[in-house]
Amino acid sequence: MINARYAQVAAGAICAQVSAGIVLSGLSMFTDPIRDDLWPTHEVSRATVQSFYTVVLMVAIATMPIAGRLIGRVGGRRLLLIGGTISSLGLAAISFANGMAALYLFAAVTGAGFGFSVNIVPIVLVNTWFEKRKSLIMGMVVAGTGIGGVLASLVFSNLTPPVADGGLGWRVTMRIAAMLFATFALIPAALLVVNDPAEVGLRRYGSHQEVEAGEATQTTAATRGLYLGEALRSGWFWLLYVALCLLGVHHALGQITQPFFMNQQTDPGSGVTPALVGILMSVQMAGLILAKPLLGALIEVIGLVPAAAIILLGNALATIVLAGVRFPAPGYTFLVIALVGSGFAVGTVTPPLVCSTAFGQRQFAAIYGVLGTAYMMGLAFGSVLWSEAGRINADPEQPWQLYRWAMRWCWVLSVAVIASYSWSIKGGRRLQSRLHPERQQIPAQP
Repeated sequence: MINARYAQVAAGAICAQVSAGIVLSGLSMFTDPIRDDLWPTHEVSRATVQSFYTVVLMVAIATMPIAGRLIGRVGGRRLLLIGGTISSLGLAAISFANGMAALYLFAAVTGAGFGFSVNIVPIVLVNTWFEKRKSLIMGMVVAGTGIGGVLASLVFSNLTPPVADGGLGWRVTMRIAAMLFATFALIPAALLVVNDPAEVGLRRYGSHQEVEAGEATQTTAATRGLYLGEALRSGWFWLLYVALCLLGVHHALGQITQPFFMNQQTDPGSGVTPALVGILMSVQMAGLILAKPLLGALIEVIGLVPAAAIILLGNALATIVLAGVRFPAPGYTFLVIALVGSGFAVGTVTPPLVCSTAFGQRQFAAIYGVLGTAYMMGLAFGSVLWSEAGRINADPEQPWQLYRWAMRWCWVLSVAVIASYSWSIKGGRRLQSRLHPERQQIPAQP
C-alpha cells in the first residue's frame, strides 16, 4: 500500500503553486486601480505602473539560482517558510505604497521571497520525492498555478474597484492577496512538506523497484548526474537555456490575447463585449489547467519529447487558426482558444523534466535554479515583444495585423524548442557517461 506521505507532500507542492499563480496572474490586475488612485489624472503611464510587476519577476529570476544552491543546505521546507513569509509581507507592504519608488521597493521584496520559495521549491520537492510517475505528479503540481490564477481572477476583479463602485479598493484587496498567498504557501509548508523521504524513513516513490532491463536500479538515481559547474560549462546546457527562453517568448502570446480580443470591439458588428472576452480567457485558462496533468500522463506513456511535440503541434495549429479569426466568430473559436492555452503547459511541465533527464539528479536543484530562469526571462521579454507587435508599423485601421502575422509563424519556435530538447537530452546523457564513467547507466528519459 502506498504511504500517504507521498500524497501529502504532493498536496503541499500543489498548494505552493497555487500561491505562485496568485502572484503571477493576480498582480497585473492591480495596475489600473493603482494608477487611478495614485495618479487620477494619469500623468504616469500605464506601462510605468505595470513595471512594478516586471520588478517582481526580475528579482525572482535573480534569486532563483541562489535558492537552488541553498535548498541542499537549509531544506526546501525552510526556504518555503522563509521566502513565503517575505513575499507575504512584501505584498502587504505594497498596499501602503504612495508612489513608484515604494511600489518598486516592495515589489522587489515580494520578488525576492517568491524566487526563494514557491517558484522553485515545489519543483524540487517533486523531483526529490518521486521517481516513478514523476511526470504525472509534476503536471498535477504545476497545474496549481492555473488554479491560483483562476482564484485571483475571481477575487481581485470583484474587490479591486473603489468602495464607491461596490469594491473594497486596491489597498484592502492587496492585503487579501497577501493573506491568500500566506495561506497557500506557509500553512502547507508547515504541515505537509518534508524535505526528503529519507527524513521519514521512506525512499523516492518507485525507487525500490528495478527499472527496465539494461538500466541501473533507481536506488542509485540520486547519485547520478553532473555537478553544477560541469553543466554550466556544457554547450548542451546553454542550448537548452536558449530553447526555454524561446519557449517563454512564444508562450507570452497568452498574456496578450485579452487585449487582442478586446481590440475586436472596434470592428462594426463584431459582437465582442468584455463579458465575451472574459469567457474566452476563462476557456484559455481551463485549457492550460487541464493540459498540464494530461501532458504529464502522456509523457509517462510515450516519452518527454514526443509528448511535448504533440501538445505544441495542437497549439501551433490553433494559433494559426486564431490569427485568422474575425468576429462574430464561429463556435469552434472556443476549442481553438482552449488548444492555444493547452500549449502553454509545455513551458511549466517539461523544463524540470528535461533538466533531470539531460543532467541527472546529482545537483538537480542547483542546476534547475539556473535553468529555470530561462522560461521566465522569455516570458518577460516576450510580453513586451508581443505588445509591440500589436502596434509596430500598423495600419491605424488594422492595428493587430503584425500580431496576426507573428501568430502564424509561432510554430517555427516550437520546432526549434523540440529539436533543442532532443539534442540537449542526448548530449547531456553522453556528457554524463563521459565525465562519470563509473555510472554509465542512466535512466531512460521520462
